[in-house]
Amino acid sequence: MNRENRILILTGLAMIALTMFFGLWYAVFDEHQTLVGMIVAMMNGFLEAARGNLPEAYGAMEEYGRISKEYRREVHFHGHWGFLSLILILYGLVAHTMHFSQRARVRVAACLAASAALFPFGVLLQIGPMDWLGKIFAVLGSIGLVLSMFAVVIGLLRRREVTR
Repeated sequence: MNRENRILILTGLAMIALTMFFGLWYAVFDEHQTLVGMIVAMMNGFLEAARGNLPEAYGAMEEYGRISKEYRREVHFHGHWGFLSLILILYGLVAHTMHFSQRARVRVAACLAASAALFPFGVLLQIGPMDWLGKIFAVLGSIGLVLSMFAVVIGLLRRREVTR
C-alpha cells in the first residue's frame, strides 16, 4: 500500500472511530438533555407570550435558538465527520492511480485528510466561546476539501486519458 493510500485510509478509520465514540457519548450524555432544554425553552416562550410577558417570551425564544444552534452543530459535526471519513477511505482505495507524481499524490492525500478533520471540528468549535476560531477552521477546512477533491478528480481523469 502506497503512502497516500495509508494516509487516507488510516485517517478515515481514525475519524470513524472518533465519530462513533462521540456519537455514543452524545446520545447517552447530551442529546436528550439538549432536546428537553429546547422543548422547555419553547414551551416557556409560548407560555410567556400567552401571558402577555413579551420580554420574557423573547428571552425564552432566544434561549431556544441558542440551544437549537448547539444541537444542530453537534449533529452536523457527527454527520460530517462520519461522511468525510467514508470519502477518505474510498479515495484511499484509488489514490495510487491518480496521474500525479508520488510526492503530489501524498500532498493531495495529506491536504484532503487534514481538511476532512478540520472542517467538522470547526463546526463543533462554533458552539462555545471560541466560535471565531471554529469559523476560521470550518472555512479553511471547506476550502481545503474543495481544492483537494478537485485535485483527486483531475488526477483520476488524467489517468483515464493516459490509459486510452
